Amino acid sequence: MAFNPRPPSPLLVRVSDSGSRIRRKLESYFQSQRHSGGGECTVRPQEHAAPGTFQVEFSERAAKERVLEKGEHQMLVDDKPMPILLVPTENSIKKNTRPQISSLPQSQAETLSGDTHQNEGQTPNAVDSCLQKKEHPNPGKFYPAAHRTAYLPDNKEGRKVLELLRRAFEQKLIFTVGSSRALGISDVITWNDIHHKTSKFGGPESYGYPDPSYLKRVQEELKAKGIE
Repeated sequence: MAFNPRPPSPLLVRVSDSGSRIRRKLESYFQSQRHSGGGECTVRPQEHAAPGTFQVEFSERAAKERVLEKGEHQMLVDDKPMPILLVPTENSIKKNTRPQISSLPQSQAETLSGDTHQNEGQTPNAVDSCLQKKEHPNPGKFYPAAHRTAYLPDNKEGRKVLELLRRAFEQKLIFTVGSSRALGISDVITWNDIHHKTSKFGGPESYGYPDPSYLKRVQEELKAKGIE
C-alpha cells in the first residue's frame, strides 16, 4: 500500500468575506504559482474561527514557503482587489508581551525593470506573533505575526528616510495592533500612522511610486512621533 506523507502544516488565511465562492477563488489563487507563489493545494473554511478564515494545505512545503516569502497577497473579487492576510499556524505565542523584532530595515539596492531605471532600497520589517499588552485594544488576546516590505529611492533623501524609519522601528513606532480597514478584521498588526510604500509601481492609489511628495510627507509623519 502506498504511503502518503503527512501534508505540510496548514496555512491560515483571513479575508473580508466568506462562502463557497470565496473558497474557490482562494483555492484558484493559491494554486497559481504565478500569482501567489503557491502550488497544488486544498482550501477549507474554518467554521469555528473568525469569519472569513480559511485553511490552505499545500501538497509541497516549498509552495507554502514561497507564499510566505511573497508576504502580501490579494485576489480579484468582482473586479476589486481583496487583501489576503496570512496567519501561519507554526508561529508560537511568545511568553513575553512585547512584539519581537525579527529583522531591521536595511538598504538593498536594486535596479527596477521597465522604463524607470531607478535604484531603490528595500526596508523589510517583521514582527512575531504575541499577546496584546494593556495599551492594546484587547489585552491578553493573540495577534498573528506580520512581515512587510517597503521601498525607498536609493538616493540621498531616500537613505535619510531609511535611517529615520530604522530608528522608528527600533523604538516600536512603525506598527501597532488594531483593526485593518482593508481586511475588515481586528486584532492584527497595522501601520502606526507612518506610511510606507509597499509597491514599486501603481502610484499613491496602490501604495507605490511615482509619488513626488512622499519622502517629504513621511518625514513629517516621523517628526510628529519625535523622529527627525
